[in-house]
Amino acid sequence: MIGRNILRSMVGLAAVLTLTAAAVWAHGPERGGFGGPGLRDPRAGGPAGGLLQQLIFPCQADCANNLHTCSDTADADALTCVSGACSTEIQTAQTECTADPSAQACRDAVTALRTCAQSCLGIRQTALGVCRDQADTCRAACSPTPTPTP
Repeated sequence: MIGRNILRSMVGLAAVLTLTAAAVWAHGPERGGFGGPGLRDPRAGGPAGGLLQQLIFPCQADCANNLHTCSDTADADALTCVSGACSTEIQTAQTECTADPSAQACRDAVTALRTCAQSCLGIRQTALGVCRDQADTCRAACSPTPTPTP
């Protein structure tokens, strides 16, 4: 029973964090993606282009891997923080939203959870900003990557 509650809590937190992450993802590949504008060009290698780019530009690939690891850590830390700080709100949201995700009671419970989780999510946003800054610094330290020509 406890394991089931933990699983339900994690699912609820994942949903909240997914909504919050949308703002981060809106920055696009320029802020957190691999390489520069030309590296995502399909003419640069087709479906395996990203894999081959890792071989051609290992420094940038390392930067992208470090960014991914850093972001995963920020997410895991946020889940732990919210789980510890908002267990009642998580349980309420799970109960209300399982019955009817479109009900006002569910929306109210999610709002309460979001309010409770705000400080943890703010810390996550700050950590993701640090991750992006580190990735930018890392990529800048790599030798310049030429943009493939069409």
